[in-house]
Amino acid sequence: MDVKAAVAAGAAGVAAAGLVARSLVRKKQESVGDGRHPEGWKAVTVLGDAETFRGHHPEPLQRIADGLEIRIEPAPGDKGFEVHARIREGAELSSDDDDADPEQILRTALRDAKQVFETGEVLQATPRPHGHRSITLFGAAVDAAEDKAKGGGVL
Repeated sequence: MDVKAAVAAGAAGVAAAGLVARSLVRKKQESVGDGRHPEGWKAVTVLGDAETFRGHHPEPLQRIADGLEIRIEPAPGDKGFEVHARIREGAELSSDDDDADPEQILRTALRDAKQVFETGEVLQATPRPHGHRSITLFGAAVDAAEDKAKGGGVL
């Protein structure tokens, strides 16, 4: 195979991969399972004893609990329990960030409460305990993903 044919085949492969990726992204955007509950509930699965959690919500969730409806249910397969929460009608949630979206405040509180209950602390990716490392292309991508990790996605 000559060089021109190899380059053409490579370009065709890249184009095909791009089309497949684009169609997968489009299909995901069109899916019904976008993570939003029609009634506003958000949930996390927590490992541990539900009665202990029910008796005293960890601080990140306790701080905003007055503005929430919270229910606790067993998780499938006896894998802990699920904490479901939604903002009460007319309630306002506040956080350190005055511009924070109430839905985002709830997401963060649920995620942090899960971590506190399971590990005793809110886990942090930064500052890195191993010290400074040089910035690389892929390292920068990982850093950006870690910085946005609490922003959205699956709880």
